[in-house]
Amino acid sequence: MPDRLTLSATNRTVLGKRVKHLRREGILPANVYGRGVDSTAIQLDGRDFRRAIRQAGIRSMFELAIDGEKESRHVLVRGLDREGGTGDPIHVDFYQVDLNTPIQTTAIIRLVGTAPAVTDLGGTLLQNLESIAIRCLPLDIPEAIELDISSLESFELSLSVGDLEVPEGVEVLVAPDVGVATVDAPRLTIEGEEEEGEEDLEGEEGEEVEGEEGAESPAEGADDES
Repeated sequence: MPDRLTLSATNRTVLGKRVKHLRREGILPANVYGRGVDSTAIQLDGRDFRRAIRQAGIRSMFELAIDGEKESRHVLVRGLDREGGTGDPIHVDFYQVDLNTPIQTTAIIRLVGTAPAVTDLGGTLLQNLESIAIRCLPLDIPEAIELDISSLESFELSLSVGDLEVPEGVEVLVAPDVGVATVDAPRLTIEGEEEEGEEDLEGEEGEEVEGEEGAESPAEGADDES
């Protein structure tokens, strides 16, 4: 079980439009709620929150330590509002989970290893599925589900959900035949076609120049008449 990052928070009394004053001071307004849990307005340091999601990932579970409460709450980020332009978080909703009840969430898919079809054949690795729906106990939520791509030795091969290395206690909610990764063959250009294209281009340019010269002839004749 991976270590959980702890976020420190305090109860929030500033509500409504007045929270903009909190944001100016670097304080992030938030709410925490859950099944059978009353919604609570809280606030936390905005820099600490940004640092936590960069380190653990937005889909991770956190321990939320609210000042005055004896025990930390286990929470997931269920809603995040960002400021337009900067992308900085301006409000977050935490969902408090019951550690003994399975929940449905998503996990990112992390590709590991090296695909020979890329290194030896010059192909391009394509990841068709970057995250996947899962169900498990909150403490079993994986940081990521890995997929070893070292078996992709040709462009005809592909890997699907059934090839994922799913941790024990995690149920994948996607059909096993859904594609995840493949290698696309490089595009080859025939040298003869390139030369033919260049000749056609030169011919078009030559015709354009001749047309311009022909257009000037009447003007020259008109000057002679005048």
